[in-house]
Amino acid sequence: MRPIRLQNLPVRLSWRLRRWAASRHAAPWIAGGVERPDRVQRYSRSVDVRGWVSAPADRPVTVDVWLGDSMLQRLALTPTPDAVAPAGHVRSAFDAVIPLEHARSRAWLRIVASSATGVQGLRVLGITRLVRARPGDKLPPRAAYGAVWDAVATTLSDAQFSVAGTTDPAALADSGRSTADDVARETGIRGTDTVLEIGCGVARVGASLAPRCARWIGADVSGEMLRHARAALAGHANVSLIQLNGVDLAGVDDASVDVAYCTGVFMHLDEWERYRYLAEAFRVLRPGGRVYVDNINLLSPEGWTIFTQTMRMDPLARPVNVSKTSTPEELSWFATQAGFVDVRTRGGSLWITAIARKPDRPATPAAAG
Repeated sequence: MRPIRLQNLPVRLSWRLRRWAASRHAAPWIAGGVERPDRVQRYSRSVDVRGWVSAPADRPVTVDVWLGDSMLQRLALTPTPDAVAPAGHVRSAFDAVIPLEHARSRAWLRIVASSATGVQGLRVLGITRLVRARPGDKLPPRAAYGAVWDAVATTLSDAQFSVAGTTDPAALADSGRSTADDVARETGIRGTDTVLEIGCGVARVGASLAPRCARWIGADVSGEMLRHARAALAGHANVSLIQLNGVDLAGVDDASVDVAYCTGVFMHLDEWERYRYLAEAFRVLRPGGRVYVDNINLLSPEGWTIFTQTMRMDPLARPVNVSKTSTPEELSWFATQAGFVDVRTRGGSLWITAIARKPDRPATPAAAG
């Protein structure tokens, strides 16, 4: 009789059998968690594994990574004495990038902690379905950027979580209001202004800014995001929405806007598109119009962490909307080259904000290409 391979069973049954098998020898004195891999990553030639484990000092453990029935690697553990752990326990971290050249295209990945001594016991710290791109698979191109955002915005809760990391109405409203207050303060929004948001998402910020101006325009590359924004702003008669093509601000007339802002979007764009949208903002702004953009600050400790985490991902399988960083010099230079004056940047622990003004007299910006 052929042995039953759990990875060949239906997902729900396989999951239950694995949990049952693990529970037979589960060790309550082993604790732990896994930060990566997470559900949003798609891997091709490697997998990024990161997490922690805690156990009594007299019962050391090992942590192994399994793919299907094969153990891929035993992870090195680094004690973290400054971390919170029960008295008498040792908490350790693990962090590794593991090659997958010979792995099957689809299998269950498990991170398992087990006793390193004669004391019987194990604990499954994490388990996930790993999708490995095979030779010839087509990974999403930049042209699929809009489709990627559509895919994570089919429901309102998914869309909210994708743009803000939460679905809590109060938290969403607070974060939107805080950003709206900053945009209004830095650009001097008046009640007579026409205001454009580039990458409006679910109108997290627009819901707070729309009542403060004469006209608010929300533009986004995702039709699904705009669907949720339309519902959120249904009570505002001064709102209009435009679906972008992912390249420029086609659909917005020249010199028709007083304030253009783009927040939490540059992090998903390549540098060429960041500059292109600044050049396009220059085009659609009236003389004296103001622009506000932001991005993750590469020069901050938090920004550097995000940069290195993204670097660890398989280059062939990085999502097209992966988070990228900027420097103050980059945003300042792009704004200047686009034709803006009075350019200033404001740095923080995570974000850089650039604010600038279109000259009162017509000027010719550098070509956007």
